[in-house]
Amino acid sequence: MRLSIAGGCGDFGRSCFFVSGNQHAYIVDCGTSTDGKDRVPDLTADEIRGAEYLFLTHSHRDHTGAVEYAERMGFSGPVFMSAQTYRQLGYKPKNAVIMDSTAPEVELLPDFVLQWGRTGHCCGAVWYAITCEGKTAFFSGDYREGDPFYRNDPVRDLTADIAVIDAAYPTDETGDVMRERFLDRAEAILKEGRALILPVPRFGRGLSIAASLYLRTGGAYPMAMDTRLYREWRTFARRKYFVKPGIWEVPVEAFSLWDGQSADAPGAYFLTDAQLTHAGSRQLADHSPDAAILLSGSLHGYGRARDFVEAGRAEQALWPNHMTYGEMQALAGANHFGTVVPYHDPGRQPEQRVFEF
Repeated sequence: MRLSIAGGCGDFGRSCFFVSGNQHAYIVDCGTSTDGKDRVPDLTADEIRGAEYLFLTHSHRDHTGAVEYAERMGFSGPVFMSAQTYRQLGYKPKNAVIMDSTAPEVELLPDFVLQWGRTGHCCGAVWYAITCEGKTAFFSGDYREGDPFYRNDPVRDLTADIAVIDAAYPTDETGDVMRERFLDRAEAILKEGRALILPVPRFGRGLSIAASLYLRTGGAYPMAMDTRLYREWRTFARRKYFVKPGIWEVPVEAFSLWDGQSADAPGAYFLTDAQLTHAGSRQLADHSPDAAILLSGSLHGYGRARDFVEAGRAEQALWPNHMTYGEMQALAGANHFGTVVPYHDPGRQPEQRVFEF
């Protein structure tokens, strides 16, 4: 078998991996770049047409933004994903297959077996162990053990010939340390009696941060969500399949609905625009000059988040919904992997682009 990196390693987003053997070929994820250029994966037309399956780990556009492109280029096979990933996608694949949560291992063909589990990154995010022609490839997707909100199915004692593993943060720190640092900063701002604007993605870390900040402060500060995140909270606050029991300690009414127009009163305001892409988000910042802006994710090439940080109008404290490099190494050590390929860190180039396994 052979794995070709079509994006995602030493790159800005664009996660995509093409695997081929003597009888079969498949693709895992098919995203666009996050550098503002929306680059598509390095897949040839023959590879796209020759792939039997496409497996999506989750809905974020750096993993799914090029699915429509792949279909235009001739991909016609089934696109596997969780039900929540399908719900979150803006573009719905023509031949979507929703995986059954009661059947985490499926024999697609006599020599093609799919195993999957939850990653803890967002609702619907999954990892894959795919055995084809006698060889197993593991794909972590965006993986996070220990997230306060999302459940994770830990990967332990798994044997795979090759493993593509999330290593987004180039540090040996743990997620617990990063999480506490973020909460320390957020709580310090709230204690100053200021309004705190928290730009977050609609699907992912926003709910983790909101619930954790509420539990950390004991509900001492008003907290509000814009319409899109509020809807997600109301939908998933008690969904046992996705959410950890500790979250049930947070009252569903802990967060109020916010119109996103102003943030003048003290408290936390969750805004679903992680990169400050929309003009309305920037107007909010302009109209609320005394409010602090705390960014929790990486700074991408689209949107204006980087400009706000460089101008001193916003600050950044990463919330760990990926793994650090040290955690990636620990996960590899807890399993039986042959070749390990770290991905998601644009500063770490892979040793090669094609791996035989």
